[in-house]
Amino acid sequence: MKTWQDKQSPLYDGLPYMEIEGAESNITYPSLAELKVDGEFVYVIKTDKVYLANKKAYGRIRTDMAVTDHLDLMPKDTVLLGELIWGAGKDFYDFARHKLDPNCNLVIFGCVRYKGIDLSNWTYKQTRQLLESQTFYNSKVVLVPSVFVEDAQELQQLFDKFTAHGYEGVVVKKPTSKYKSGKSYDWSKKKLQAEADLVICGYQTGTKRAKTLSVLVGHRINGKVEPFVHVGGGFTKEEKETLLKVLKECTETGKLDKDILIEPKIVIKVIHSGVVRNVDGSANSLRHPRFDRFRFDKTVNEIDTIK
Repeated sequence: MKTWQDKQSPLYDGLPYMEIEGAESNITYPSLAELKVDGEFVYVIKTDKVYLANKKAYGRIRTDMAVTDHLDLMPKDTVLLGELIWGAGKDFYDFARHKLDPNCNLVIFGCVRYKGIDLSNWTYKQTRQLLESQTFYNSKVVLVPSVFVEDAQELQQLFDKFTAHGYEGVVVKKPTSKYKSGKSYDWSKKKLQAEADLVICGYQTGTKRAKTLSVLVGHRINGKVEPFVHVGGGFTKEEKETLLKVLKECTETGKLDKDILIEPKIVIKVIHSGVVRNVDGSANSLRHPRFDRFRFDKTVNEIDTIK
């Protein structure tokens, strides 16, 4: 697998990139709801061969990955939109550990150029019908599942089905929407939202500043606090600066890799998008954990157990 950085590559000419800004309140019905897989956005570009390119801001272009060998039937002069994933695409952190592995899989969800024809004026419904008519899908390259939902109740039922299988949620798209650069409120994400009260049992900083502060939080198992997952997002700048001062005054109990372990006393509420599980079903970590608020009303004996 070859990877290189080239933000000025002509491969990017004319390629749009949409930022999904719609919330659940923006959804109108009927709509198309797609399974939300968690990996890395890529343009799948076929000219003389197949390229996988990140959005232009990153400028990373890949060739010779095993997944591209499975796209022989993809039409020439075509640009697809996809998500590069590992396994079933349930968790980004799982993908991050394998992102340079040539055996990643590919999920297709859009098309902006087909056999040299610009599809910028095509509606999402038209593009979806085009993608459904293609024959290049296989065990490594699949079309993302998409279901028409007539109302909020049908959407909730589909969401419950996907999340019950360990996925993060759905992406809901207005059938008449078009894939354009910039912010779009015609596409919305409905993601699993959960919360847990956990205790800070360690921390690390990349520098002496609080900017890169990440706290190691633990949950309670069999009456003991067990380190569980790192939380670095959700804090304001002021909260990080204040928290770092407090953490440095806590009693140190040792080290765990890069973490300074401390006596667990500070309880925080963590918002997350689901539990990442081991093969045996046991909890491994949390998906997208972020700080919500301090729980001064709770003690370490009242923290949650993640099951």
